[in-house]
This record gives sequence, C-alpha cells and structure tokens, in this order.
Amino acid sequence: MNRTLRLIIALAVIMMATSSCKTKQKVAEIPAGANIEAAATTTTPATSTNANANAVSTVNSSETVSNVAEVTRNENFSLAEGETNADVLKFKYHVVVGSFSKQTNAKGLQTTLRAEGNKAVIVVNEKGMFRLLISSYNDYNQAHVRIKEIASRFPDAWVLVQK
Repeated sequence: MNRTLRLIIALAVIMMATSSCKTKQKVAEIPAGANIEAAATTTTPATSTNANANAVSTVNSSETVSNVAEVTRNENFSLAEGETNADVLKFKYHVVVGSFSKQTNAKGLQTTLRAEGNKAVIVVNEKGMFRLLISSYNDYNQAHVRIKEIASRFPDAWVLVQK
C-alpha cells in the first residue's frame, strides 16, 4: 500500500511538472484581403504640392516621414449612388473612416465631415458595404500621415486600395 501511494504521488508530481510550464501565446490573425508589403526605410519630406491638388484632401506637413510597411485592404469598389466626385477613383490610396451596411448611416457621417470642410466621399464594395473616404492619395506615406492626424477621432481608420 505504501508503494502504491508513493507511485500515485510520483505520477501526480510528474504530470504537474510537465503541464504547468507550457507557455500560452496568442497568435495575431491578419484579416482576409489584407495586403502587407515591406517597404524601404528611407526618409522623404511630406509636402503639399499642386500634384495633389485633385486629392480629396492633401497633407500639409513639413516634418519628414519615413517609409513604413504598407498595410492596406484591397477591394473592388465604385462610387455610391448619388456621389459625383469621380476624381477620387484616380488615386491609389484611400483613407477610410467609416464602414456601414446602410448608405443612410454613411451619409450621416459624410454630412458632418463635409460641414467641417472635408470632401468626404462614399464608395460601395462588391459585398454592399459603404466605405466613407475622407481623403485619397497616390503615395502611401501621405495616407499614413493623414491616419495619424485623425487617429484621436477615428482610431480605426485604415487604407483602402482598388483591386
């Protein structure tokens, strides 16, 4: 009986020792459709030039911006019904501040942003989601700077690229 008791205690100690040392790690998941590319780490000045005159919004910054890895979502999209600013589709990078299943909800935020002087545009993707764009650029770094500028108000802002 003593021998059996010692054996049970020894097995319990071994089981506890092998199971209590395992590390619990969470793995970050990248959403489907996300396109992450590496970029060089050189620095370039962010300027406001006439080349961006047709942009929905331009960056006015004299600080230098280092190239960061592009984190974008690629979707097929077109202007939503009632939108007339087709020039926005000429740009590659679009800063999205809202995503809605109903166009009326997107229109509400669009009205607020336009009253504040923004040229917000609503686009719709192939799944019927209405994306509210606050600005568009041909340079990812400018879009990234814009996201930093609006981060306190729109912490979930992201960059959309046309497929």
